[in-house]
Amino acid sequence: MNSDLSPGTHGFQHRGTTQTYHVAGEGPVMIAHSGGPGVDHSYLRSSRLEEHFTMVYVEPVGTGGSRPLPAGATYVDTYVDFLSAIVDRLGVPRVHILGHSHGGLVAQRFAFLHPERVAGLVLYSSTPVTDAAFWAAATVAADAYPGRGSGGAEARAARDALNDESPVFTDEEKTAALRAGLPVYFADFWGRREEFEPLRSAVRSWRVTFETTAVDYRADLAAVSAPTVVICGRHDFICGPVWAEALHRSIVGSRLVMLEDSGHFGQVEEPDRFLDAVLLVRDWDGAVATELRAVFRGGDDAAVTRMALAEIERARAAGEPAGQVEGMYAMARVALRAGNLARSEELASSALRIAERSGVRRLEERPRHVLAAVARLSGRHAEARERYLTSIALNTELGQPELVNAEYHNLSFIELRMGHLDRARQLFAEGRERVFRNCYRDFVPYLGVAAAAMATADGEFERAARMVGFSDSAYAAARQLPDPDDAAELDAARAAALTAVGEAEFAHAYAMGAVLDPAEAFHLEWGAC
Repeated sequence: MNSDLSPGTHGFQHRGTTQTYHVAGEGPVMIAHSGGPGVDHSYLRSSRLEEHFTMVYVEPVGTGGSRPLPAGATYVDTYVDFLSAIVDRLGVPRVHILGHSHGGLVAQRFAFLHPERVAGLVLYSSTPVTDAAFWAAATVAADAYPGRGSGGAEARAARDALNDESPVFTDEEKTAALRAGLPVYFADFWGRREEFEPLRSAVRSWRVTFETTAVDYRADLAAVSAPTVVICGRHDFICGPVWAEALHRSIVGSRLVMLEDSGHFGQVEEPDRFLDAVLLVRDWDGAVATELRAVFRGGDDAAVTRMALAEIERARAAGEPAGQVEGMYAMARVALRAGNLARSEELASSALRIAERSGVRRLEERPRHVLAAVARLSGRHAEARERYLTSIALNTELGQPELVNAEYHNLSFIELRMGHLDRARQLFAEGRERVFRNCYRDFVPYLGVAAAAMATADGEFERAARMVGFSDSAYAAARQLPDPDDAAELDAARAAALTAVGEAEFAHAYAMGAVLDPAEAFHLEWGAC
């Protein structure tokens, strides 16, 4: 391990100042830059983050062991210069950066000046602009603080301390002033005082002054290509939702996480949600994929398209094939749902080419799935069969048994449409057994579609109606829409059963199926899993 990333405290000289930082934890490197400016780093330390990252806590220049503040220091650029020196010192190609409040301004500027050095960006309780309107809004919000929660006279005293513009002449006076006004930064300091008092009593601050504190990075943030999470406390009086939204809009493909019960210090006000939000940058590909797929299954194609285009743009700028493939896959599915099979095939083929060029086999899986579905919905059954078999082999190679099961499910319909009823029946039965044995509970609605299709092929139209009712109910319970190919199968079974048994009998059988438990519907028991 690089000696400058070993656990403990480190320091080096930069521009005549000792730059101090602390290292703890394991995992990808994340630099944490505290706020202020002039506030001690220690309030930002997190043992929970250290379970997932090698955390590098910066003592910002002008604080603690990182002094003196260089002559002529500026509000942001001086800090960016020292942050850059730390990144160079650590000796890793790319780092994650977590910037809180003023530290978020430092992180933003570093990210658009040095995009090649940033693996992920967390902008926590920050803003892209500190102009006169920003400071005026903070003053108005602070004035309203005593009226929005508990605290009474103590809350009013905290508000008055925060608004006190009396000059301070020593670091001790600056620390005392910060502690006096700190309750205003919390959503409910007085109701949870026992939890938050330790932070208040321990926080320290040093006097730092600058010629100007006005910056505006909104136009520059389009250059940020790293996975970015913006975290905001709903009740943050100074870097609240309006500024978080400005960050989110300015950074293509960013994710905004709103902490509904927090002010400026979400890491102690809502620690679980804060941790989950920060982990998004480490698990970006999976998080984006999960979100896109959930929104697609919910039926909001316009939202899927917006999100997918943003991720494609971000990933192209960053040279990341995974994001490009996931975005194109999502848009291909939207085209598939709209019945635009040619567009779906075009997008999926483009995604597959990117995946193949990357050399990462797992990226081929989703494009190949869509290409098989296109062939299936186009009636090119022999071609679809070959594509599903290729997809099954790939997922077997990748060790993804749930996706192997899903592709066998799709292959079953191809056998059915090719007139191979016994083979289809066998594959459907094997799929049901896998689902129950391995507790693939999310797959239950698809079992209903398969059963409805098989019953239709067998001429058992009352059972087909029951299974249509079961499927509709299962999808509704999961708050999902069927995938386009399964929707087509379900619609075909619905139409055939209605024609065969009539509306009254169909409605009766449908209602019976809608209340069936999965175990009752398929006469199977869930495995011990």
